[in-house]
Amino acid sequence: MMYRILAVDDERNVTNAIKRIAGRQYDVLTADNGEAGLSLLKDYSDIRAIVSDMRMPGMNGIEFLEQARKIAPKVPRILLTGFVDADVLVDAINRAAVYSFLAKPICTKRLLEIFDDCVEITDHAEDSIVFADNGRDIEAALKVADPEKEFSLVYQPRVCSVTGTTRSVEALIRWNSPALGQVSPALFIPIAEQTGDIAWITDWTLNAACTAWTKWNDTGGRPASISVNVSPVLFADPRFIETVTKAVKSTGIDPHALELEITEGLELHQRNTVADTIAEIKKLGLRLSIDDFGAGFASFSYLRSLDVDCLKVDRSFVSNATTNATDGAILHAVRELGHRLGVKTVAEGIEDLEHADFVRALGYDEMQGYHFSKPIPVEELKVWMRKNPASAA
Repeated sequence: MMYRILAVDDERNVTNAIKRIAGRQYDVLTADNGEAGLSLLKDYSDIRAIVSDMRMPGMNGIEFLEQARKIAPKVPRILLTGFVDADVLVDAINRAAVYSFLAKPICTKRLLEIFDDCVEITDHAEDSIVFADNGRDIEAALKVADPEKEFSLVYQPRVCSVTGTTRSVEALIRWNSPALGQVSPALFIPIAEQTGDIAWITDWTLNAACTAWTKWNDTGGRPASISVNVSPVLFADPRFIETVTKAVKSTGIDPHALELEITEGLELHQRNTVADTIAEIKKLGLRLSIDDFGAGFASFSYLRSLDVDCLKVDRSFVSNATTNATDGAILHAVRELGHRLGVKTVAEGIEDLEHADFVRALGYDEMQGYHFSKPIPVEELKVWMRKNPASAA
């Protein structure tokens, strides 16, 4: 028997794409508006996941998923969107208890991974907590969280496009809450940014990542460098540089081996404070990269305002570059821009050999994605490093 998935989107090409991608593994039901989606949800009691577009005529995605939650509270809900800000994320969590978010254009591997996770969740609904009922649950759990017991890091390698050797690893935080179970960073990070908890979370993450690097260095098995995602809201906080300085000094990491990744959200109107923070980071010897470059309107403003060392082009351009001439042209343009500015370029979201060959031919410096490795715990990373030893960045 095939598990059922419900996909709701007013664009027929999107629902057709979901059916094409998941149709071999799942029975995909589709609807082109929220009302029709709710009707299907009432007719079928065995649906294992609900995915909905954000922007639809009439009932929008959050409104639909909020109503779907009442009909099928144990079925994971996924919001499909091209771009959302932190307020929308929090609204989706509070009102619809959204389990996960899926970006457009749809990444085949990511879509199937989410659906597989949803099936596993519903199979074990009685002995595990699926997700927080609302953002207040996450906020409350963060207030009493013990990071040493509940937080952990996984690592995703970045490889040289030419040689395939490891250039860097990206440290990614994971939270296993005693009250909520595994909570996605896509859910708790936006809430932490609003409550201010992001400061101590980043402090823990930086220290854990830097400590891991020094341990690798002591055993001679370290990656060339390690990168850590940093919330943009912290760059406008003068205290952030103290956090970074303490992490570097207390762990003994080589500052040149630490890279801070930022995504859109940096308040460039606070130009003086941000500029001072960036200058101090550079003075320490750290590198700075723009993550998900090109995904929003602020990316090029960042280039004009920040002293960056690396551009990580958004995975949405990579996903369809081999079949979409526009996305391919954008990838080429970003590579040329990086080359002219003397900035390293990294292509994210490399899911298969075709993507890798395409990006390599464009001349990107590095690649990252599931084709090489998913984010993995430290023990698995040690195995990876033995097979793919580090090279100088």
